[in-house]
Amino acid sequence: MVPPMLTNDLIFEETLSPSIARHSMNGLTIVKIQSPKCEAAISLQGGHLIQFKPAGHQDVIWLSKKAIFSQDKAIRGGVPVCWPWFGPVSTPAHGFARISPWQLLDHEESEQAVTIRLELSASKQTRAIWPHDFSAVLTFTLGETLRIELEMINTGESPWQWSGALHTYFNIAEATETWITGAGTSYIDSLQDDLPCESSEALIINQSIDRIYTAPDQTIAIQDQGNQRIIHIGNNGHNSAVIWNPWKELSISMGDMNDDGYETMVCVEATRYAKDLASGALLMPGEKGKLSTEISVTRSS
Repeated sequence: MVPPMLTNDLIFEETLSPSIARHSMNGLTIVKIQSPKCEAAISLQGGHLIQFKPAGHQDVIWLSKKAIFSQDKAIRGGVPVCWPWFGPVSTPAHGFARISPWQLLDHEESEQAVTIRLELSASKQTRAIWPHDFSAVLTFTLGETLRIELEMINTGESPWQWSGALHTYFNIAEATETWITGAGTSYIDSLQDDLPCESSEALIINQSIDRIYTAPDQTIAIQDQGNQRIIHIGNNGHNSAVIWNPWKELSISMGDMNDDGYETMVCVEATRYAKDLASGALLMPGEKGKLSTEISVTRSS
């Protein structure tokens, strides 16, 4: 189902190409893609993908019915970009990229896909939070599959560390009829004070989950039984995969999430995990780092 705000609240501004148009919603710029291969939407605030629906399939990306679109708050759902750190290791939690305005760098389209590139660079505002120079480019390739790549460059004169995640919320029919394979068996349990744990290969979604899987396969699969499909998630540049579902109590406590939202979503995230800022991946001046995820859907019986 297309989220109501994407059908009722978008205000058309201009056509950028046959398949791409610029809209606005609550003062934010939304780039809408409508091509023969897919339907999608990206908020420039946060560089945040908020919809992806390949032709012939239901929406792959989950967006909260109570998501708040503003300049000072991350959008609940979609694919928040957690960078230059992941988690509560500094303020703001999950970094500043997901609450910063990105610039539309360029766009192109072919018969196979639409490509959108956004850029975020160091500014007075970012240096007040994180005193480093950088350039970050987000590339969205949208066709029958979805690929998101975050490339960051150290444009300064001193090294810095980073961690991050492409915090993807997946739309599923029913959490209790969904299981996940390919994440591995070893994980850090954030609900048990980062306790190292072991589990079986298949993860059933039937409780609150906040886990950092430390040895995932290259591809993770979500068996979305209610929608009779398998969502395939291929990650690169990662050292772990986070799986999260808030379950009932936490969903009810969050003002930007519908109370029953946990029933139809699960996060499976391409993650570059570090326990603190000092232990993140090192980038020397002029060096580049990358984190990407590629998502496809197949039918299941």
